[in-house]
Amino acid sequence: MLILALCALIGCSSDERPEITSLSQLSEPGLRIGVILECPEEKSLPEDYPEAKIFLYNDPPLVYDDLKSGRLDAFVYSRRPMEIAIENGTEGVCILEEDYSSNKVAVGISPKSGIPDFKNKVNRFIAELKADGTLDDMYDRWVIKGDTKIPDIPVAENPSLHLTVATAGTLQPYTYFVGTELNGYDIELAKRFAAWMNAELEFKLYDFKSIVAAAQSGDVDCIMSNLFYTDERGEGIPYSDILFIERTAVMVRDPDAVTGGSGEIISGIYSSFHKTFIREDRWKLFLSGVETTLVITFFSILCGTLLGFYAFMLCRNGNPVANFVSGTMIWLVQGMPVVVLLMILYFVVFESIVISGVVVSIIGFTLVFGASVFQMVKSGVDAIDRGQMEAANALGYSDTFAFFRFILPQALPHFIPAYRSEVTATIKATAIVGYIAVQDLTKMGDIVRGRTYEAFFPLVSVAVIYFLLEALLKILVDRMVDPFDFRKRKPEEILKGINVKVSEKE
Repeated sequence: MLILALCALIGCSSDERPEITSLSQLSEPGLRIGVILECPEEKSLPEDYPEAKIFLYNDPPLVYDDLKSGRLDAFVYSRRPMEIAIENGTEGVCILEEDYSSNKVAVGISPKSGIPDFKNKVNRFIAELKADGTLDDMYDRWVIKGDTKIPDIPVAENPSLHLTVATAGTLQPYTYFVGTELNGYDIELAKRFAAWMNAELEFKLYDFKSIVAAAQSGDVDCIMSNLFYTDERGEGIPYSDILFIERTAVMVRDPDAVTGGSGEIISGIYSSFHKTFIREDRWKLFLSGVETTLVITFFSILCGTLLGFYAFMLCRNGNPVANFVSGTMIWLVQGMPVVVLLMILYFVVFESIVISGVVVSIIGFTLVFGASVFQMVKSGVDAIDRGQMEAANALGYSDTFAFFRFILPQALPHFIPAYRSEVTATIKATAIVGYIAVQDLTKMGDIVRGRTYEAFFPLVSVAVIYFLLEALLKILVDRMVDPFDFRKRKPEEILKGINVKVSEKE
């Protein structure tokens, strides 16, 4: 009843909001305005409209849904991507004619790029494109006319350099996926630049929250992802010369929007399914994400189990050095969010090493899982009476043999349930690896949302897939660990090798 009452209150409050038709109305007290993280408007909106409530988002499709439902009153964002969202079927919203502001778009340069004189190379390349009209032609094709095809650009046959470009892959018309291939203004720009430098080209996908950190750490040479210039960003990384000026507009709820009946709802579900999975073979993106998620999960569980058990064996007899090192590592690993651990490993610890985000993810989750296994085994062994080890030693058994023959089999049932839970929790925890340029299931869901301009169906699809993967993994783990649980063994298995005679009366 409480939840229903809250929903009713939310619904009533949204209906009382006035219709917004001009920028001047954004100054009304209590108006709810959404903005994307890391955009210049994140700073300017509170200054321009101090009485408004500013809400920060990571994903534009989520904002579109909040606008339609009345949870937001306005959304400040780049005009062209919002226009494309409406052209691609986003309903219930409209864009004010008046622009809110404009932003300078440039290439972000890594201060640690291994390419000599890299910033000057980028600026010379941009100057040449401006001089021969190519840059204007690209803007006209992609932004004004809505072109969706990259012209044929020659690829370096004998490249002398390797160019790594960071991009988001979720922002049409600048960087987005068509099927399983990257497309857009920034992608064409990167390909032209690689050809101009005679370089081999590699793209790495990042969220906007971590894309600048990737350039700062030297993981990429540059950022080509409709990157806005800001003074604060300019303190962290250098910028190229300006590519173009991006117009920023305000999207509001469309007062003339009409909610469809049950027939339209059913057709809408079918349309969402088609856009999410069938169109442009987007199911392949989900399949690729599932493969990456399973690889990270499998090797993290395998390596984490071995690491945690090995660490316990080193500490089992009270080795002070092993106990100090293990305790310190467990304290550090479990004392910080996993996403922070991954970013420290990727951007700090392995900063100067060429290593993929998948490998770093496996290392990070191996540490996390290993710390849990260490504590699980320790708690299970501590539940066994010490007298059993003393008795085994008194009978002449070595310490190691006695542990594996008598103590561990009895300890397993005590921590197997916790182990099962940790295994299934790990596959869900891997959803954060997109922060370090890993294209897992969740990241692929983000990419699809950026193309369908819907939040509900792609998110639910990702949730269902995780649920199925977790159920499958649980079945596999149960099959693997059940033979070690003596409580689930059948009587004939327990008495195997023992001759037992039972009288007929018995």
